[in-house]
Amino acid sequence: MHGGVILFRGTGADALRYVEADRSRADDYYLSDGGDVEYAVLDASGETVTVRALSNEEYARWVDWINPDTGERMGRPRLAGQDRLGSPRFAEMTINGPKSLSIAAALHPEVSEVLDRAQQDALADTRRWLAQRSVTRVGPRGAQEVVPVDHMQVIGITHRTSREGDPHRHIHVQIGMRVWAAGKWRALDTAATFRQQGVIRALGTAVIAAHPELAEVLDRHGLTLDPATGEVVELQPFNALMSKRGEQVRRNFERLEAEWQATHPGESMGPVVSSRLTAQAWAHDRPAKKPTTLREEEAWLTELREADYDPATLRRPSGSHLARSTVAPPLPRPGHATACKSRRRASSPRPGCAPQVQSCAS
Repeated sequence: MHGGVILFRGTGADALRYVEADRSRADDYYLSDGGDVEYAVLDASGETVTVRALSNEEYARWVDWINPDTGERMGRPRLAGQDRLGSPRFAEMTINGPKSLSIAAALHPEVSEVLDRAQQDALADTRRWLAQRSVTRVGPRGAQEVVPVDHMQVIGITHRTSREGDPHRHIHVQIGMRVWAAGKWRALDTAATFRQQGVIRALGTAVIAAHPELAEVLDRHGLTLDPATGEVVELQPFNALMSKRGEQVRRNFERLEAEWQATHPGESMGPVVSSRLTAQAWAHDRPAKKPTTLREEEAWLTELREADYDPATLRRPSGSHLARSTVAPPLPRPGHATACKSRRRASSPRPGCAPQVQSCAS
């Protein structure tokens, strides 16, 4: 998993129209239909109470804090005003991996099936971990207590391509801002979620790297999974070819940076300006998300062949035993953060409760 937690503050209609503003909003909202939108409800133990697909209409209503199961309101989100932000509707992280894994999946249907299972396993484990450790606040301002959630809702949206149509397997994990705790709907404590993001990233990365079938199926196709980086060694040289969107964003940012420097001579660009220009670089000339089609996959193969990709001449590295390695990054320790879920005052959190991982957090 790459990237951190992003808060989405738009409406359900915004999400369906692929609207984005600045970096406080999630980057990718382009639903072709509801088939790839998976909705799950989990209890405090991490057990899945409900899991099903949502239609586009149900998804948009969920973003607007309407419970998909009952139709009840889970609260009334604050709309954005001239001098205030709207309520965050959900927090998002993305489950993805090195580009070379997506290329391998595009080349080999068997790899594609296994990678899909590995990412779905990462989604399930991420949801479970969040349900066991997410918290909310109860009580009057200044005397609030932090309590564990009883139920929470998590959406998973699966995509196979980037906006440019390049192979890019990823799942958007959207954590609902409304949680059930102490007898009513309350706000998720996002401060805790932001503190946990390093552990969540490490967990998703470890689950995919340790998937028992992935290295094996790659090996059967003459490919080598590097357990340290998650890259497919033989396909790594083709990553740039299959990353046209990243190159487009880089060029956009360089142009915007030059324009800013021309109008602000002698000034130094700070992090706020840099973040704004980065968001503009992503938004400029952004095409709609394109669904994966057989024609598109054939185009990928053509691009690879034109770049001298030939499976018959691929040379495996001398350390090809890595493909069969059973060594996987250690998973986050489960017990440490659980202690944080006990009821306590928000003004005096228990020392040492920050989630921790072993050497897999990188």
